[in-house]
Amino acid sequence: MASQVLLQQALFAPKLSFPSSSRNVALISRVPSTPISWRCTPLIAKPSFVVRADTNLDGGGEATEDVPSDNAEKVSEGEAEQVSDSEAPKSPRKPRVKLGDIMGILNQRAIEASEKQRPTPDIRTGDIVEIKLEVPENKRRLSIYKGIVISKQNAGIHTTIRIRRIIAGTGVEIVFPVYSPNIKEIKVVSHRKVRRARLYYLRDKLPRFSTFK
Repeated sequence: MASQVLLQQALFAPKLSFPSSSRNVALISRVPSTPISWRCTPLIAKPSFVVRADTNLDGGGEATEDVPSDNAEKVSEGEAEQVSDSEAPKSPRKPRVKLGDIMGILNQRAIEASEKQRPTPDIRTGDIVEIKLEVPENKRRLSIYKGIVISKQNAGIHTTIRIRRIIAGTGVEIVFPVYSPNIKEIKVVSHRKVRRARLYYLRDKLPRFSTFK
């Protein structure tokens, strides 16, 4: 009896099957062999250009490509502008007026304005001149002064001449501004050649050296 019971248990007991090594090899071979690196997408994607082909409704088969050419056109326009700017001739710079030259410019303009109203002759030391001066108190009367130029001081619009003559045996010297508006006329009577720029030595000479016709 005991042997029969053991035989029945052995027959009805569940069969435990262990996978063979060949099955394991088959299972392993079924695993996809794609590398891991292919599955990972790159962090920085390269710019890709999309090309579309549109066919006409008539069936002509002509394809049009939409390429992003706006950026290329902008770049070409920018390069053309840079080339044109570099080739354009630069205008010359205007000379800067220094502060020290302003007074010289003003003096020159004042002299030109005075020359338009009354021309001034070339006066040198030793010349005998005749000056017609308008008296501010009485503008109807003109005073005439005649003498020899013993010195001339060039100072732009403030140029002056010193005239010497003998009145009643006494030497008299008068300084006249050449560009004064009160002077109506300056006339050079005669020229005398002298070797000095200032004839102050006539003060110590006899009166006949300071007289003239």
